[in-house]
Amino acid sequence: MADEDSLTVDVEQAADAIGALADTDRIAILVALRNGGRQSFVELQSAAGFEDSGRFNYHLDKLVGRFVAKHEDGYELRAAGSKAVDIVTDERFGESPPPEERPVDAACPSCGSQLRARYADENVEIACPDCSTLVHYGYFPPRGRTTRDADSLFDAYGTCLWRDFTLAYRGVCPYCRGRMRTQVEAESDHHLDYPAVSDCLDCGASIATTIGLRLLADPAVVTFLADHGTSPDDRPFWEFDFCIDDSDVTVVSEDPLSVSVPIRQGDETLRVVVDEEGSVIETTRSVPR
Repeated sequence: MADEDSLTVDVEQAADAIGALADTDRIAILVALRNGGRQSFVELQSAAGFEDSGRFNYHLDKLVGRFVAKHEDGYELRAAGSKAVDIVTDERFGESPPPEERPVDAACPSCGSQLRARYADENVEIACPDCSTLVHYGYFPPRGRTTRDADSLFDAYGTCLWRDFTLAYRGVCPYCRGRMRTQVEAESDHHLDYPAVSDCLDCGASIATTIGLRLLADPAVVTFLADHGTSPDDRPFWEFDFCIDDSDVTVVSEDPLSVSVPIRQGDETLRVVVDEEGSVIETTRSVPR
């Protein structure tokens, strides 16, 4: 649950800042700084394509402070300016790239059919074509799509998600970089039995996944997978059963809540016990006799 004060937005300041960007000349200045780094007044005027220095100075002045920093030896983008250029250049305002679809090396947790990955309308969907089970759905910038073929597109998306989920698990919001709190829910509206739900206390974002997916960066899990010749770096998360299905998760304690997540590789099982905040409190490896 987000703090009420954290969600307060000065709408007038926000509108004024966004209004400062609503001009093609100013976008040209920001892009020139992104491409060329710190530049003098004359260098930046030329790079941004201005012939009239008075007009250039007028538009540059509208950006200095919020989006552009002025130094004795020139101008450079501030962090907000870099983010503004990212939004412009990821092509969200152009036509959506053509759809891509392919089967993935993972079975549906509900019916066992092969899952499919699909990119369309700037979103990636990992789902079952037979029973309509949805494993994951999320945004991926068009720029990230247009520079890759289908295979590398979905691999890149999986890498980005792993980073985002790891940040959330460690208390950092992947969207606003604010404070994130994770809780394991025993009774939830989500499609999982025991989801790990991370809520940002500052922007209100919420991320719910299997507990197993949050464990991909845990040292015991990484070591266990490495001992069996695999690594989270080598495969997208949806190829690990414990990352998309929690039907094997069992309750160890109800008060306080703790649950056991089985991770199987070959004949060996790593059981990871986590507390109500998703923190690992015990790991046990076993092989059937």
